[in-house]
Amino acid sequence: MAKVVKGLIDKLDREEITNLQCITMHGQEMVDDYKEWCQVLGFEEGDEDGAEQFINELRYGDEPDDNDWPKEVWDKIKEASNEAVKETGTGNDNSQNKESELSSIELFDKWRNDRALLATLKNSEEAVKITLWRYLHPDGGFKTCAKAINTSKNTVKKWWNIRYFIDGAIADGGHVHPIRLEHDVIKRTILQAVEIAEKE
Repeated sequence: MAKVVKGLIDKLDREEITNLQCITMHGQEMVDDYKEWCQVLGFEEGDEDGAEQFINELRYGDEPDDNDWPKEVWDKIKEASNEAVKETGTGNDNSQNKESELSSIELFDKWRNDRALLATLKNSEEAVKITLWRYLHPDGGFKTCAKAINTSKNTVKKWWNIRYFIDGAIADGGHVHPIRLEHDVIKRTILQAVEIAEKE
């Protein structure tokens, strides 16, 4: 399968290009892989949601939430994802998979050094919705969350670990459970965590 190009993925994360454009810009090999993937899974070519799922499987190696893919497709995706991690470094600083292996203190330390991320987090309504959803559905997955709050899987992945950032900031690695699981309470909790990070 085609290799994932980090520069194009960065453009995708900044929403400068769509998932379909990202696939096309990777070149013919990626386009061919995408077409084959669509045929095997029954996705319609040119559908942005399907293109996003294809890109995410390559980037993160996520097994689909409903586990209904044929084994040969999943094996191929895993192989491509492993190659992408080795070849392009997409499994290093930008990978949520890597972040999920960090303790809440380590995650807090990493995020507090990223001033741009903190500034974005302070103003992100999506971050609040994702964090609230995670508190309400602790066993839920990326795809289910994205569908439930009507946002992209990329956005969900970006803010998936906020609750651990909150734990690291407010409870020094312990566990924070907001008094009420409501939008405004979660927003205030996130802002409190960011304020602590900015003072460090």
